[in-house]
Amino acid sequence: MALSPSEMDAAVLANLAQRTGKGLDHWIGLLESAPPFEKPAAAVAWLKAEHGLGHVTAQIIVRKWKEPSHSKSDAVPVVTVLGERGAAMLQRILSALAADVPNLQLMSRKSYVGLGAPVQFAVAARPIKSQAVICFALIAQDARLAPLAPAPRLGGSDRFTLLLEVGSDSDIDTALAHLRAAAGRPAG
Repeated sequence: MALSPSEMDAAVLANLAQRTGKGLDHWIGLLESAPPFEKPAAAVAWLKAEHGLGHVTAQIIVRKWKEPSHSKSDAVPVVTVLGERGAAMLQRILSALAADVPNLQLMSRKSYVGLGAPVQFAVAARPIKSQAVICFALIAQDARLAPLAPAPRLGGSDRFTLLLEVGSDSDIDTALAHLRAAAGRPAG
């Protein structure tokens, strides 16, 4: 007997993390941090082209993303928080980080974007007194690299004590090493 559309969605979502290595929250976080899409079909195409998802899986993820239950009242678009350059830089970082940090999630708020897996380990914000494109406040750093400066209070918590500034694509490898360490997954 064939599955109904809702049963098909449930079956795909039940196996999503096993098949892709990432849960629904991760995929929704990527969609929320991506540049705006004119239509849902553009988001489906992006998931297929950039992340190798199948058409049906991408459609289901986009449909779930568009559901009111997934839109948080205090969430704002990442581009609003970080600006166009910052949002694009964060997307490049997240694309590389997602392979090493299972269940990576974004929590976009008025003044920062939280990164969690599922416990929050970093916040990203638009730099105030710096030429950097994006800055992160972290709970830990990669001890093999030069020590990071103390962070100003970001994300409403004193846990994020280390400041990581990313000014160009050449800084991404260092940022990834520190973000992996903060997430509890040092590079190997």
